[in-house]
Parts: sequence; structure tokens; C-alpha cells
Amino acid sequence: MKTVSFVGERMTACMFLWLMMGLLIVSCTDTGIAQQGGEIVDIGDRNQVFIDGRYMDSTEGCRIVLCPPRKTYEQCLSGWLHTYVTIFPVDGTFRGFHALTKDGVNWRRVAPGTAPEPDDLLGLYNGDRLPFVDPTAPPEERYKLFDGLRNKISVSSDGAKWELMHQGIFPGGALYPRGMDSHNKCFYDTRLDKYVAYVRVNKAYPAPPERRDYFAGWAKRLGQEDTYFMRTIGRSVTDDLSSFPMPEVVFEFDEKDPQFGGVSVMDVYMPEVVQYPYAEDAYYLFNSRYLHYEDWYLADDLSGYGRHSVGSLNAGTLDIALAASRDGTNWHRYERKPWIPLGPEGSFDSKRVYMCAGMFSHGDEIWMYYIGYDALHGDFKGVQRTPTLSRVVLLKDRFTAVEADYTGGKFTTCPVQFEGEALHLNIETSALGLARVEIQDADGTPIEGYTLDDCDRVHTANTVDRVVTWRRGESDVSALAGQPIRLRFELQFGAKLHAFRFGER
Repeated sequence: MKTVSFVGERMTACMFLWLMMGLLIVSCTDTGIAQQGGEIVDIGDRNQVFIDGRYMDSTEGCRIVLCPPRKTYEQCLSGWLHTYVTIFPVDGTFRGFHALTKDGVNWRRVAPGTAPEPDDLLGLYNGDRLPFVDPTAPPEERYKLFDGLRNKISVSSDGAKWELMHQGIFPGGALYPRGMDSHNKCFYDTRLDKYVAYVRVNKAYPAPPERRDYFAGWAKRLGQEDTYFMRTIGRSVTDDLSSFPMPEVVFEFDEKDPQFGGVSVMDVYMPEVVQYPYAEDAYYLFNSRYLHYEDWYLADDLSGYGRHSVGSLNAGTLDIALAASRDGTNWHRYERKPWIPLGPEGSFDSKRVYMCAGMFSHGDEIWMYYIGYDALHGDFKGVQRTPTLSRVVLLKDRFTAVEADYTGGKFTTCPVQFEGEALHLNIETSALGLARVEIQDADGTPIEGYTLDDCDRVHTANTVDRVVTWRRGESDVSALAGQPIRLRFELQFGAKLHAFRFGER
């Protein structure tokens, strides 16, 4: 067998094969299960999450499921916030924050330029521009301020004062009203060694004859007759921040999403993409799903809701969904359930929610934030339209999991090659769940001493780091390091497996 590696931050032969296989899978798929085949994947001691079929070469009664976070319902800040907000850790240098916190819950407003206090954990940047750290830049240009709506990028050494770096960074066809009216995202992608931007794209779709007059204003404004425009997410990659190519749409609604009267009534808002730093080859997208209210499928009186200057309605509700990808282009949607649902009627987030940029690791937990409203998008009659910042919490890697049928299921990885002395699992069993792991050779033959019957059952566990043992307590697998093996997982009675890695005992 040929051995290839994912080591490093560059595209390798195995990743190329994976991307080519991805062409056989429909973009924005629900299950993301694809067969890896016989290639040996060098995983070293790097953490591996389950976002697609890479490590599910064969399955029996198992599937990948979405794992929503815990909504705290904390009202961290309210009243003066923008819909678009960026949260990132205090690093001792950046001084461009508009608010700071010591515990992630209680925040205080500060003026930009204020030095954080030594025990501050997180800071908040308020507005539609997005600050990010450029790991390739010299100290005087460490921080960038990405402004897709105004088509420019600025630079700073500490965030207290910004200087224009480049103007006109996108082609004119990418700008508003074609797109960019959102919290657009830009970061340095360490897998590609390039800058990547995810931005709003207003894409044209054919309008049915009975709806053409309704959408005529927008169609005329954007120069495409007999169409209607919906929010989608585009991606643009560059070596040079002075010039981005025209974004290519990588995420949009499809035939499974709500459509009435020949028109889609759901689009995707907020291109909040994160290159996940705690596992190999994982990107997560937290987008708002905007359900448009239209009178051809709702009986409600919609006359009081806001309309575009060109006449069409612009009102509706939003929740937050999660999608995941290996390459930042092909996305899996996991049964299309909400990741952050709306709150109870009358609560601060009962009508629409928007994901904040940023992800913070605190011990074994990940903290993320969102902005909630108790009024619809475009609702000018709403009693309470105050934006409120709130927090969600999850354990590391627990965005998705492999879950089996209640009575049990099994799956086997493709051949992998590892470094380390022990197998570590991120797993939750609650009271009833049980799990075992078998180590096989590359051909699928169980290795003596590491069979399912040899494995000590994992039970009564809710941990991001459980070491697997065989034969009553033996965890050492170092004799198998560097050679191709397969892992055979057995899950029973509600156990969920989120990630695995090899490492020290």
C-alpha cells in the first residue's frame, strides 16, 4: 500500500485524493459519509474529529450527528451593540476593544485604545469590520481590519490606531448591492498558506412568471431581469491582501430548504467560518438561516414590516446552523437542524440570532457568542429591538459526534499510521453508554491482544481525554506506531464519540 501524509500545512497527495473524491459528493450534503478507500492516512499524534466519512471506511448502524452547545441565556451586554460583533482573546498587545471581560459573562464597556487589565480574558470589537491576527506579518502590521463592505483593509501594531493598507481589494462586481452587506470574514489559512475571505454574495435565481413583478425592482437595480436575489456565501483566496479574486459561491440553499410558490424563502446569512485550531483539517461554518416572510405562503398581515426601497419585503426570522468541511469549500449540513435555536417566546433572542466572530478555548470548554433580538428582521413595529450579547458553551471537539443505534453499532477507520503510546478518546457515555475499540492490521485482521474482546469497556465517561485500555488496564500501543492499522469502534446504548488521537500514556 502507498503511504501518504497530512503532515504540515500544505496540500498533499492524500488531500488531493480526498478533494477529488469530494467532487462525487454534493456540496452542502446532510450526512457527509463517504468511503475513504485503501490509502493510508498518516495522522501522527494529531487530533481527528468526525465531520465526514474520512474515518468511517465501513459502518454498521452508525451515523454522524449534530451536537448543539449549551445555551446559557446570559445577557452579557445589550443596548449599544452592533448586529455584527467580533470576540477574541486578550493577548497583552491589542488595545482596540470596545468591551472587556474577566470571566466571559460580565462585560464592561471601554474606549478603544484602553489597555486591558492583566486578568482580562476576552475583548469585544463592535461593528461590521473584522479585526484579525496575521501570523505572517511583522509586529508593526500584526493586526488587520478587514472591511468588505467598504472594500478596504487597514493595519495596526496594537489596534489603537488603524492605517489604511489597501483600498479596492475586491473587484467591483463583488460589492454591494451584489454582496458584502454582512459581517464578512477574513483570516490566514494555515492549511493553504494563503489568506481566505468568506463574504456575502447576492446571487440571482430565476423568478417564476407570477413573481417577476414583485422582484422587478431588485432585478432592474442589479441588471438581471426576471430574477430574484438571495444571500449566499462566497469564498476568495489570495496570496496578497491588496487583491482578492471574485468570490465563488460555496454555500447556498438547495431544493431541500423552504420554497413556496416557486421561490426560495430561506437564504444563508453571516459567513462566520472558523479554521478549527484543535483538530486536523476541520472548518466550521456558523451561519444564520434567514426565513423570509412572504404573503404567498403566510396568512399573516405583513403590511407593517420593512420593505426594500425597490418594493420587495425584507422581513423574517433567523436562527444559527452549523456546517463543517475538510477544505473550506464542500460543506456538510447534518440533517439541517439548528445549532443555536431561537429562545422562548418573549426572551431576548426569540426572533433572530446572529453568530459573533471568534471562538475561545477555556480549559476543556469552548465559548462562543451570539447577538439575539426579540424582533424580526425588518420589523419596525417591534416592541423590543435591543441587541443582546449571549454565550454558548461546549466541550472541545463536540460540534458533531458518531452515534450508533441504541442497541449498538460499529464502524472501522481507513488504514492510518500514528505516533504515540496510547489511544485517547473524546467520548460521552452518560449512565448507559458503552464503547470498545479493536486495533486491526491494514487488511482488517484483528491484532492479538487488541481485539474487541480484549478491550476494557469505556463506561461512565464524559471526558475529552479518555485513554483506551486492553487486557485489564494495558494502554501501551507503541509497538504498533509507524505501521498501518485500522481502528474498529463499537458504540452501544447512547455512547457518542467526538474525536480520537494518539499520544502519551
